[in-house]
Amino acid sequence: MAKDDLKQKVVELIERNSYSKLITFGTDGAPHGRIMTNLPLGKDMVIWFATGLSTNKIKDIKKNPNVSVFVDDPDDQTNASIIGKAEIVTDARLLKKYWQEPFGFFFPGGPSDPDYCLLKVTPKKVEYLNPGPLFHHNRTRLIIKL
Repeated sequence: MAKDDLKQKVVELIERNSYSKLITFGTDGAPHGRIMTNLPLGKDMVIWFATGLSTNKIKDIKKNPNVSVFVDDPDDQTNASIIGKAEIVTDARLLKKYWQEPFGFFFPGGPSDPDYCLLKVTPKKVEYLNPGPLFHHNRTRLIIKL
């Protein structure tokens, strides 16, 4: 499978799922996973999440920006593990662009809430697995560096 084909399969996997799991490394060095709402993907498979500046995940990323994003489709067991670098984004234009009404529960000040921020995850490596029907036919397992 060509690199562009794999990228397209991962994009489709993320786009058909509402949530991904974000794994950061805590100040204790241990991995910490959280479920995150998928926002529209950026160019070159850049993954976006909304979060709060006061959260532990932000503290983790400030200490170590290396993260993993895991997304899976429970209907067919297709999954991708994406390793990348996280960046904390507070650009007002992007905050407005990615704002969703349900975020108001966490950020009552709307897109200008001082705690609201975005995480931009730039992928460096992707491991994609499509086990195929009954885990026997048409299996695909690929790892690419981006």
